[in-house]
Amino acid sequence: MGTAAPADLSENGHVSDAKRLLAGPHVTARTERPPSYPPRFPVPDDKVAWETAFAGYDPPYHVDLVVLENDRSTNPRGWADPENLDHVTRAFYSLEGVVRFDELGRPRNPLGRTGICGRGLLGKWGANFAADPLITREAQAGGPLEVLVIERADSGLWAFPGGMVDAGESATDAMTRELFEETGVRIDMSGASIVYRGYVDGRRNTDNAWLETIAGHVHLGEAGRDAIPNAGDDARSARWEPVTPELIARMHKTHGRILADAVKRAGFVIAGS
Repeated sequence: MGTAAPADLSENGHVSDAKRLLAGPHVTARTERPPSYPPRFPVPDDKVAWETAFAGYDPPYHVDLVVLENDRSTNPRGWADPENLDHVTRAFYSLEGVVRFDELGRPRNPLGRTGICGRGLLGKWGANFAADPLITREAQAGGPLEVLVIERADSGLWAFPGGMVDAGESATDAMTRELFEETGVRIDMSGASIVYRGYVDGRRNTDNAWLETIAGHVHLGEAGRDAIPNAGDDARSARWEPVTPELIARMHKTHGRILADAVKRAGFVIAGS
């Protein structure tokens, strides 16, 4: 897992922002959780924003044992920040803007309250950076637009074949690596059109640690007919799927919205819409 923001943040193509893409306060980060998390403190829509007073807000603190065991200050092969924030020497960075801190000096989720504080399953205090390759094709002339997706082993949701950015790695290099590790498909993502940079409304998010991603789009056209995916790494399965409203509804919410937005802005047609 990376210790700083991905290196390649230059603008090339339309880039969505989280507040427009989500069209409201984050939902998954308040209503869903991995099995190891305690129940979230209920946060209604009108109390999500940190600027809004919320008397009695008392989220449980949670950090998974696997995160503590991978504390880089005690484990030379670890990937997580120290639990003690005083020992975190790196700068905090967010694709959503300036990072704010709470009264204990912990970074605050830029989209607001989640009902859990601490880091949960996320290794970094603050933003944890991921990279997502969005690959489309036309399997045959005049056929429907298809997208390469995986079924995630942890949640069962359909998603882009992405993952965390390693230390010193660029986002596009991470896309290339994750695409191959999860699908067996080799595509150089260095020339991808960046279609989204920002917050991911994920079930692992907490008040003090959250996911952000950079999504890059490559359209293969008919050349993609020779790209045969095979599931690997964190994927239960990998395959090409027609881009339909039904697929978008079955996907990880943020990924589905990124896909719909990118397809629309690229001038493609969503079958059945």
